[in-house]
Amino acid sequence: MTLFFAALFLCAALYPFYVVHKHTLGHHEPVVRTPEEWGVDYEEISYETDDGVLLKGWWIPSKGSMAVLLLHGKGGSRNGYHSGIFDLAHWYRKNGWSVMLADMRAHGESGGKRVTFGLKEHEDMLGWLKQMDASMAYSWRVHGFSMGAVTALMMDEKEPGRFESVIADAPWIDFEKLAKQELWKRASLPPLFYGYIKWIAKNFFGQDFDFVDNRQRCKKLCGRNILYIFEAKDTLLGSLHKNILRRLCPVAKTVWFEETGHVEAFKAHPARYTQALEGVSESE
Repeated sequence: MTLFFAALFLCAALYPFYVVHKHTLGHHEPVVRTPEEWGVDYEEISYETDDGVLLKGWWIPSKGSMAVLLLHGKGGSRNGYHSGIFDLAHWYRKNGWSVMLADMRAHGESGGKRVTFGLKEHEDMLGWLKQMDASMAYSWRVHGFSMGAVTALMMDEKEPGRFESVIADAPWIDFEKLAKQELWKRASLPPLFYGYIKWIAKNFFGQDFDFVDNRQRCKKLCGRNILYIFEAKDTLLGSLHKNILRRLCPVAKTVWFEETGHVEAFKAHPARYTQALEGVSESE
């Protein structure tokens, strides 16, 4: 009996390590569609991060000074099968924007093994932008989906004034609530395991759950030119995170899409989505 309980305790202690390992892995996939199908010139670009990860992407130039960096979410890539990010890039390009499309670390054709929920990703992208636009010739917008949206918020916090606008499509606001929810749904771990999971993630997997929480960040960024987009049928976020944002920043600009799942608003309602984007300007 003692051996049984010892084995049970060992399983309970080790299973969370497996859970963190599994859910911090990235998702590599070949990039099949390219801007060549739009009939425009584009450039294959790459960037080596401070910790030696090689990132890959595209630069699609246009006339004028407006430029947008598009960031996919966890499990995505430049081709953006869930969010439609590739087709959104085409819309931006047709409307006079230069476009930078990147595979974040551990995704698409970029290197790396693990995601860090924006912790390293926002530093990667800020470094890459400094390389791409060293003379600051462009007026930049960052438009991200899910983890990419959180990365965009972190970038705006780190370099205030660098971006003319931020579009955050389906960002989590309260990471602790999200993590507890997903631990139960995906791993059958009750909320009381969160502290242990957080400790494992920090000490063995290079994560920082406090940093990637957005509650204080959204309060700090309140009043900046940020458009938040949420979807009513989002089983990951639901209406909870939108409501938390409203309490933290009552003046936050938000768009709510009914009958739409996580990061699927553009694909489901392209006309309304792009109309909302056209309404974002520095003067608002």
